[in-house]
Amino acid sequence: MKPNEHGTASETDTMAQDAVTIVGYTDQFSIQPGQELNFMIDTASSVYTASVVRLCGGMPDPDNSSYLPTETIPADCAGEYPGRRQTTAAGSYAELPLPEEWLQGGEFSVQMWVCPTIPEYCRAQTVWSARSADGASGADLTLEEDGHVTFSLTGGCGQSVNVRSDAPLEGNAWYFVAVQYSVRSGAATLYVSYRDGWKPNDDTQVCTAAAKLDYTNVVISRVLLAADSDPDALARTSRHYNGKIGNPRFFREYFNEEQLHDLSVGADKGTDGLLLVADYDFGVDISSSRLVDLSAGGYHGTLRQGGTRAVTSHNWNGEQVDYRLAPEQYAAVHFHDDDIEDAGWETDITWRLPEDLASGVYALKLEAEGNIDYIPFFVRPVQGTVTAPVLFLAPTNTYLAYGNERLFKLAKDYLPDDYVLPAQDVYLDEHPELGNSIYDLHNDGSGVQYSSRLRPILNLRPHYRNWRAVRHFSADLYITGWLEQRGQSHDVATDDDLHNEGIDLLRPYKVLITGSHPEYWTRPMMKALEQYLADGGRLMYLGGNGFYWVTSLDPDRPHLLEVRRGNSGSRSSDSPPGELFHSTTGEPGGIWRHYGYVPQRLVGVGVTALGGGTACGYRRLEDSFHPSAQFIFDGIGDDEIIGDFGYAAGGAAGDEIDRYDLKFGTPRHTLWLATSTGFDNNYQFLHDDQLHTAPGQGGCDNPLVRADMTYFDIHGGGAVFSVGSINWAGSLAWNDYDNNVSRISDNVLKRLLAEQDSPAVPSAEGV
Repeated sequence: MKPNEHGTASETDTMAQDAVTIVGYTDQFSIQPGQELNFMIDTASSVYTASVVRLCGGMPDPDNSSYLPTETIPADCAGEYPGRRQTTAAGSYAELPLPEEWLQGGEFSVQMWVCPTIPEYCRAQTVWSARSADGASGADLTLEEDGHVTFSLTGGCGQSVNVRSDAPLEGNAWYFVAVQYSVRSGAATLYVSYRDGWKPNDDTQVCTAAAKLDYTNVVISRVLLAADSDPDALARTSRHYNGKIGNPRFFREYFNEEQLHDLSVGADKGTDGLLLVADYDFGVDISSSRLVDLSAGGYHGTLRQGGTRAVTSHNWNGEQVDYRLAPEQYAAVHFHDDDIEDAGWETDITWRLPEDLASGVYALKLEAEGNIDYIPFFVRPVQGTVTAPVLFLAPTNTYLAYGNERLFKLAKDYLPDDYVLPAQDVYLDEHPELGNSIYDLHNDGSGVQYSSRLRPILNLRPHYRNWRAVRHFSADLYITGWLEQRGQSHDVATDDDLHNEGIDLLRPYKVLITGSHPEYWTRPMMKALEQYLADGGRLMYLGGNGFYWVTSLDPDRPHLLEVRRGNSGSRSSDSPPGELFHSTTGEPGGIWRHYGYVPQRLVGVGVTALGGGTACGYRRLEDSFHPSAQFIFDGIGDDEIIGDFGYAAGGAAGDEIDRYDLKFGTPRHTLWLATSTGFDNNYQFLHDDQLHTAPGQGGCDNPLVRADMTYFDIHGGGAVFSVGSINWAGSLAWNDYDNNVSRISDNVLKRLLAEQDSPAVPSAEGV
């Protein structure tokens, strides 16, 4: 590696990986020269050192992640820092800023719709709480460990009373719940009415306890839904609830049973007069974290740490599945005790990037107690400028989607007895508060639909290898390492940049290169790529299972990615009935092919099978000998197996693979250059393409289970080269980039950078 003007020649970091002793994150994935980047660090060590490095490639030996090619960058933030602990409070909840004196009249009613998802749990869950500043006074509604609900009150003089339901709540069932107190009648009441499905009777519980509590001087400083204020630190929360809550209302009034029944069936909204304190409608402003109060007081609340919106409420009738057409039927929030939107750590290091810092992949390198960690970030050129003819697009949406993936827990049966979890996964297993990937499930069994970059992401590390192979970010460094090793000038940008800038980002570049798994694309990204190719752009799709899931980035919270799986595609969870549309943008979720963006039509190939454990190489097909393809295979033998080696499962074709298929829109003039052979039944045919299951659909028996290499030209000078496999990157770096996978990649890039056009001639009829 040649030195550049910012640092030393390439060096190799040596790392101990016995344990993770320091972690952190940054507030941006993409950053421009001259801008500031903030880093948040947590360590039990008393002191640590920080430096900035350019990541010059992937791990030369993934079986020994102690070595990583880097280049030190002079930075004024480099040096020694005192260590400190930072805490993460996971669990979504709502903060409702009711007036401080609202309990002081000694008569109140709180009403809401409640649908618990795990009513019997390992601990109590708070549905609603109101606390004084010192925590000594207030009230709460709690779902106990056995599924019963308890209404608890504590007055200003320390008197207290509890009212407990006679029967437990059922899971995934809706209840109208009201809690009331009247100092005049001396009664505290818990009203629970089952309103979900058929019952042989009304199934309403009315539980009352005598109580004389003094709220005259009680000042309520905090009202929460789905959590309680932590008794040890009221600014924190505890006892988070799992389930839905709909449209809470607060009154300075005590209702009789007939009135409560009318309120539960909507016969009387009960919001007239001056006794209404707040009336929240969760069907308003669904795309935001704002909870709208319809009362004259306008005590609008705020969702904290996520919480899923655009979910069905108690009155959903199935006639509309787009929440925008019936928002009153989506007036609920689904809370989870493991939600996280922002770890909320304080900044430890701020670095203003030099104005002349070259575009590339960088990291803040942290060292504590002999261990090293990296916090990656991507330096793009200043917006509106270009410094190279090639753009590598880092698939940061994919990194987020898989961020802190915990599937290693489910993979234990498939792993060898001597397999040792990476230190990052061990740490992740010990720290559930760092949140999940969208491949995981919440504690209540519902699918995770949001992922945030404002938290440590342990598998977004250059020295990380998961239980399957070198994958995602660590694999993509083999692609940027190839460009670095070849001395090919290139810029780096991220999915965020393409989403925000569209075709303006891509238009100046002669060649666009993808990462190994560009799976999660937003609509603005898809439209930009389509326009780029139509305008004569040239693409090297060096991955597999790309352009697959409909993905949204929250316009107001750009750190937050949303994916709703729908009910098709190779998915880790289903979207519940009526909950397909993204809360942040209103887009329908699912896979892009259902909305016209079929990968074969765009790039020649589309996903066909998912597997793992083994990989193989490619064999040349007839089209590879066509004169139009001769440049691709310059230096490659006629019978040479391409990529029967590599750092990812030992082959260039593997993991998730794509196929050429004219029926799905592969352009008819596409050259079908090579295909893989030798997949076993670990590779199963994608069920997207099946109408029913049947024998013979695995890799050994199904001719559609294959990775295909293709190339086609586009009128106006554009061209697309696709390799149809995630594992291509893992073979690219094999033998210090001296191999036939690298040779083919070199040949294609050289031609695409050339000024002249070379239209391909169709020579195969395809599948």
